[in-house]
Amino acid sequence: MRWKRRRKPWRRWGMLALVAAAIGCTPLRTLSGDLAALQRLLGEMGFVYGALGYMILFIAASLMLFPGSILVIAAAMLFGVWWGTLFSLLAATLASACAFLLARYLGRDWLQARFGSRPLFQRITLGMTRYGVDFLIFTRLVPLFPYNIQNYVYGLTDIGFWRYTWISALTLLPGTFLYSYMAATLAQNGVTWQVSVELLLCGLLLFVITQAARQVYRHCLGAVCDSPDTVSDD
Repeated sequence: MRWKRRRKPWRRWGMLALVAAAIGCTPLRTLSGDLAALQRLLGEMGFVYGALGYMILFIAASLMLFPGSILVIAAAMLFGVWWGTLFSLLAATLASACAFLLARYLGRDWLQARFGSRPLFQRITLGMTRYGVDFLIFTRLVPLFPYNIQNYVYGLTDIGFWRYTWISALTLLPGTFLYSYMAATLAQNGVTWQVSVELLLCGLLLFVITQAARQVYRHCLGAVCDSPDTVSDD
């Protein structure tokens, strides 16, 4: 899309403030779900401030456990595949880091008291104890557990912040690129036979990778789920 002429500084910052104000409100879900409204809002801010506003919105949504896939799609349609991938990757990495730090230094006691006995928490902590970084890499690549919840839970483990952050960034890249590529291709070319085939192949690739990784998990890491140390939610 063609970016609109730059606004005066106070107008640009005012628009960015509106995005920030919308972040903590219930309409965030409506805004994120309406691609046209989101693209229009960010597009009116110009390239730089639109990218900044998008990343702020993405981080806030992730911290509130809102799935980021719809935002990745919006970024690819607005900024294109390469810039969209970059901005989404930066935003997702920063969101992961923020949730990790919040869990480790601000909400540790509350989170452990609230979720410490739940299977998700126990499986991740047990997996980290038994398999270390390999378990982190695997759970970041394969959606066995909700991604945004993982960000908080890993903050309660013993893994170092920088190692966690770099691994999160690297493992986010493949999926982020595929989502961005599919969305940007669809936005640029519309629904054609060629685009449909490309999207189908990308979807099949994601499915095959996920299913293959799940099989590896069941054979190599399945003991984490079957361990008697885990407790049911009942």
